[in-house]
Amino acid sequence: MNDLGLDSEVSAESNGAGAFWTGPVSTALAALLLAAGGMLLGAGSHPARAQSQDTIQVAGTALAPGDSATARRLLRADLGPRSPRWTALRDSASRGRAAKTFMQMARLAYPSEARADSMLAFFRSVGTAHPDPQVRAEFLFGGIQVAASAERKEARGQFYKRLTGRHGESEYAEQARRLYAPGSPIEAGKPLPELTLPKLSGPAATFSKSDFEGKTVLIDFWGTWCPPCVRAMPHLHEAYRQYGGENFTILSVALRDSREAVGEFRANEWEMPWNHAFVPKGSDLQKRLRSRLDIRGLPLAILVGPGGKILHVSRGVGSGEKTAQAIREAVAEENAEDASGPESISEGNSDR
Repeated sequence: MNDLGLDSEVSAESNGAGAFWTGPVSTALAALLLAAGGMLLGAGSHPARAQSQDTIQVAGTALAPGDSATARRLLRADLGPRSPRWTALRDSASRGRAAKTFMQMARLAYPSEARADSMLAFFRSVGTAHPDPQVRAEFLFGGIQVAASAERKEARGQFYKRLTGRHGESEYAEQARRLYAPGSPIEAGKPLPELTLPKLSGPAATFSKSDFEGKTVLIDFWGTWCPPCVRAMPHLHEAYRQYGGENFTILSVALRDSREAVGEFRANEWEMPWNHAFVPKGSDLQKRLRSRLDIRGLPLAILVGPGGKILHVSRGVGSGEKTAQAIREAVAEENAEDASGPESISEGNSDR
């Protein structure tokens, strides 16, 4: 049983997250909320281990799978938008605790087809009405996370503006500015910046943007240490199985890792039978990439079309499913136009 009552603890390590690496505040806050929010919104599509739902204990009430009516009643009454229990949860032990508790309840309370809208409405209510400013900031940050996962750009902007405007000195506002500041150079419709990446086999050989001209390529920044990156693997393998070849490929770029760890992962976990680059931890290249490609955390998947223009960007938990869908749409569009580009890297020359 997962105890989410007022006297227990939830740590960043215990939820299987910890993927974001923008600093100590990031690990404590983003990992906690991203893991919960991403799995809630994508409950029907993630691997089975991300689907499990045990009984939870909230406000003295045990909630089991199927207790939707009870969960909704609690969110209207004992745990309504102005409830002091949210302050008690915030003060209990760990950052992000109140918003994570709500996310757990939301899975029970709201049907999947309406979950994102219902969650955003509740986050908005708490973020504007709760008397505790720290609770308001926490829920506004949670709203940004869910809006980003649900690809609600307008809602994400509204939450961001209110959080950074009304609670600009809070740790949540600092985190939002790190992860969700508008105006990224990496957005759909923009050209992919020039880049040169060392191959996994050794730094003497490299990949560059020009190597992939004429084909659709997914540039996937990942790490063996990153649980959301690992959870994306089934989606990437299925997309590659269906579409990999002359017109589509994947370039996985390992960050904050070792060549040995990547080799062991591919030998024992997922084959990843495509192109691989490796960026040494702490290197000047890592710092340049982080700035040039706006790498705020992992995973980061950038889908680039045959002409070098960015088609889709997926960040954080749940990015694998979104990326796979973007690949399907891009390939379908290319097939519909019967377009083919000049040959670039052949699968026989991939750095495997």
